[in-house]
Amino acid sequence: MTLRTMLMAATIVVALASVGVFSVRGRAIWTVLRRTRPVVRWDRIGERLLSVGTQVFGHRRMVRIPLSGILHYFIFSGFVVLLLDIVGTIGQVFRPGFGIGPWLSLAVDVWVALVLVGVLMAVYNRAVLRPARFHGSDERDAYMILVLIAIIVVGIVVHESFYPVVAASFFHVADPSLKSEFLGNGLYHVWQNLGWTTPTAGLVGYTVGYLMDIGVVFAFLAYLPYSKHFHILLAVPNIFFRNLRPIGELVESPPDETMAIRSFDDMRWKDVLDLFTCTECGRCQDVCPAYAAGQPLSPKMVILDLRDRLVSDWGRSEADAPPLAGGAVSREALWACTTCGACQQACPVFIEHVPKIAGLRAALLEDGDVDPAAQKVLVAWERQGNSFGQPARKRPEWAKGLEFPIRDARKEPVDWLWFVGDFAALDPRAREMTPVVGELLHRAGVDFGILYEAEVNSGNDALRIGEYGLFETLAQKNLKVLEKATFQRVFTTDPHSLNALKNEYRKFGFDKPVFHYTEAFLALIQEGRLPVSPVPIRATYHDPCYLGRWNHITEAPRELLRVLGVDLREMPRHGEQSFCCGAGGGRIWMDESGIVERPANQRIREALALPGITHFVVACPKDVSMFHAAATALGVDDRLRVTDVTELLAAAVGLRATPLPAAMAMGASE
Repeated sequence: MTLRTMLMAATIVVALASVGVFSVRGRAIWTVLRRTRPVVRWDRIGERLLSVGTQVFGHRRMVRIPLSGILHYFIFSGFVVLLLDIVGTIGQVFRPGFGIGPWLSLAVDVWVALVLVGVLMAVYNRAVLRPARFHGSDERDAYMILVLIAIIVVGIVVHESFYPVVAASFFHVADPSLKSEFLGNGLYHVWQNLGWTTPTAGLVGYTVGYLMDIGVVFAFLAYLPYSKHFHILLAVPNIFFRNLRPIGELVESPPDETMAIRSFDDMRWKDVLDLFTCTECGRCQDVCPAYAAGQPLSPKMVILDLRDRLVSDWGRSEADAPPLAGGAVSREALWACTTCGACQQACPVFIEHVPKIAGLRAALLEDGDVDPAAQKVLVAWERQGNSFGQPARKRPEWAKGLEFPIRDARKEPVDWLWFVGDFAALDPRAREMTPVVGELLHRAGVDFGILYEAEVNSGNDALRIGEYGLFETLAQKNLKVLEKATFQRVFTTDPHSLNALKNEYRKFGFDKPVFHYTEAFLALIQEGRLPVSPVPIRATYHDPCYLGRWNHITEAPRELLRVLGVDLREMPRHGEQSFCCGAGGGRIWMDESGIVERPANQRIREALALPGITHFVVACPKDVSMFHAAATALGVDDRLRVTDVTELLAAAVGLRATPLPAAMAMGASE
């Protein structure tokens, strides 16, 4: 039997075995996918292909961490180019003299070098730098994959270097010289100097190199479905099937019965695809406010624990399987989530963590397993329509001190409908700013009105706690009164209400434009309807999660502050990468035991690190409450003033004096 015959036979046998092993796991995953809930992700093909181009080949999210992005690009791009080597190497065995051409051969050698550099950078990153985000990831698997990749690319050079000897002695190729493979050619000259270019040495060397290259490639293929590196094959489809609907929409369509995830059959097929696409990079964990606060939640581990449970449950009846909520993922981890979406925004392969967490929360709720304080709020929403448990008649009491009446949008047509929201109407600290908003609108000559006691909570937080039924009840109450009111657009100071009205209510047919007050007031100033004077302060601005990340409204608040003459300095985490205050997803009402340091406190510390900052500007009623409490708890409220944008607007138009920190105010009075 000739060398070619042996290599051909070995290649075929190993390839079939590899495909067989791969198919076992692949078939099991496909079986689960077929049982899941449907979700439409075949629309807007052009936009999806563009996403693949920018995220896969452009590494848009990966390069946010430069070292990881660069090393991954070297290794990833090497895989794409090294497919040429597989074709060329196997082609040489099955058809002597086969080649991919000098330029492609040169490209292979260049990328062999880049991949080796990438592997060394990856080892340095894991072994020396050791980012905290890798905590909980399978390090053995990571190193195994790096070793396999290194063996493959070294094998390419080894079999290349012995190819002239084997080609001339065994393949009977007329011109077996290495013309463009500079790495292989260089190593060939080393073998010449060592006297290893005899037919026997060439046979051994080429066979070893072939097995290191092609043999390990097929071993790698068989191992992939059992490794985190399955994302090599699944990342492209997972990014292609990313959510292109408004990202602030948690539930794409009303569930048939419940949004609860009790088994994997209750998941959408994209959810299951997510589980096997996770790269274990830990970027989601790195930006999670709950994890940073010391709580038992890592978005990465939620995905990995679900994946591991799915694998362990194969072949087990659903009745015998332990629960997912409170089992595979602990109840403490699920209730720790603020639903800020930072995990999803950081994920380079577009895994959707929040819908899974909300679905698992829904399962806990159905079993009566909910934080007692949160349960009281759920009852208050159901009975009084607000999170404070106050009678509906108290909702508009903030307007009684105004010198002008606010129109009732239920009874007369208005241009702007102001959806006030719970916190702006009823929270003692936040409601101080609510009459000022009314005064500003009145001064600008805006035709506006409110729904008075008919308005109820938007349901945004109820949905994210996992109570879809309550969300739908609240939404339908609001929609019923909205249908009777006559207005052109909706205005709100509350990002949570904005998100529900703008994204969640669409599935019920609501289609009016919805604006945040920073957008509305900026437009009024630009139109000349609200003349302002400079407010000469140095401030930083905090992006609310449900404004910046979930609804991409980041520039309007900043432009408004610039128009007001504010010297704006950015915190390291800002815009869509902002750090959560810790209030979202119902967390503002839940038990805080076990928290090492509240996210709001961490955020205040981040602001204090900026030189000369005197004001911490917010644009959300919940943020007013959260950050005011944080500044007080840290004992810095005398030098850092937590200020709603409304206060600065009021100062700019002469309604109020410029708000100053206590220390500055005392200094001015002295």
